[in-house]
Amino acid sequence: MKDYLQIANSKVFFLCGAIVILFILFQSVLFFRLAYNQGLKIGLTKGKMLKAFRTGAISTIVPSIAVIVALMTMVPVLGIPIPWMRLSVIGSAPYELMAAGIGAKSMGIDSLGGAGYNSQVFASSVWIMCIGSIWAVSFVAFFLRKIKEKYAKSTTSDPQWRNILNNAAFLGVFCVFIADPIIKGGLSLFTLICGAVIMTILALIIVKLKQDWLKEFALALSMIGAMACTVLFSYYF
Repeated sequence: MKDYLQIANSKVFFLCGAIVILFILFQSVLFFRLAYNQGLKIGLTKGKMLKAFRTGAISTIVPSIAVIVALMTMVPVLGIPIPWMRLSVIGSAPYELMAAGIGAKSMGIDSLGGAGYNSQVFASSVWIMCIGSIWAVSFVAFFLRKIKEKYAKSTTSDPQWRNILNNAAFLGVFCVFIADPIIKGGLSLFTLICGAVIMTILALIIVKLKQDWLKEFALALSMIGAMACTVLFSYYF
């Protein structure tokens, strides 16, 4: 039987990845064209729109570094094409690693790429990664209009409830990812604490010193800073 990485890095997967990336690029160009034409209709100048485009492009550089780092960590375990496709579409390394880990555990393997991680386990990881992300997208595609109508009714009549709902949903998403390191402890918990401290410092700089430009980079900087702290801690201690 072939080593699973030979399958993971096969030409078929690279072809699938190229098709997905080309489709994403097509969507990007299409949305840019629609936005540009709509801007002209409402009276925006070409100079203002190009400046907005340039600002948006620059602001994505630092957040993209976190995705690239995630890609580098996933490639040795899952090959190149699958992480390339997944992070280009979803862009969430925590979800991808969690889903891949669930797929491995369902086959009796405790760690990604560990002993016993073969082609069957790899297939299970990929299936979980893909199936697990289908439902949210499908739910939005089919029920977004109804959800927006009910949300608008409830939040318009009670603005305080709107704030509570938004904050609860936001915190709930993060709790899903921080529960595991809190329970396990060790380096995972250390990384979480470092990220929280760095984010708090950045938030104070943004609020107290009124450095609003940092808002776009705070999450990426806290992630990279937390990883750097963990690497240094592991090296010296």
